[in-house]
Amino acid sequence: MARPTTLSGSKLLIELGDGNVDPGPEEFAAPCALNSTGINLSGTTQDFEIADCDDLDAPVFVERVISALSAGVSGSGTLAMESFDEWRDWMLSGVAKNIRVKLDTTLANNGGYFSMSAVLTTLNITRENVKGLVQVEVELSSNGEVVWTDASA
Repeated sequence: MARPTTLSGSKLLIELGDGNVDPGPEEFAAPCALNSTGINLSGTTQDFEIADCDDLDAPVFVERVISALSAGVSGSGTLAMESFDEWRDWMLSGVAKNIRVKLDTTLANNGGYFSMSAVLTTLNITRENVKGLVQVEVELSSNGEVVWTDASA
């Protein structure tokens, strides 16, 4: 068995745009202290029941068509107070922001990023005990098209 190429967990980054699209270019940076990050690409299906034309009494089969695509992005970790105002202001504004979810590696290793407009749907701030550290959990949902861009060669 050949050993697979793997990637360190620190190389999956959520990057938030600074909103400077005019005149641009928009700059992207990863908020500090997110220890867990993820992206979930999903499709919404429409189901169609297809009958057997030669045997109408036979059970039908279901064919599915993808009718919509979307992405969900999540992150959690220790709340870095340097990032709190950005998360808070974004949540309270209710507006979409440009983001990237980056596999921070070379093109030869399939690196690149998903880019999208997204809305912040969850900002959860917690503590487990008084001697622990405050934690943050965020969830973002795509707002329109999701595009993959290969890493620079």
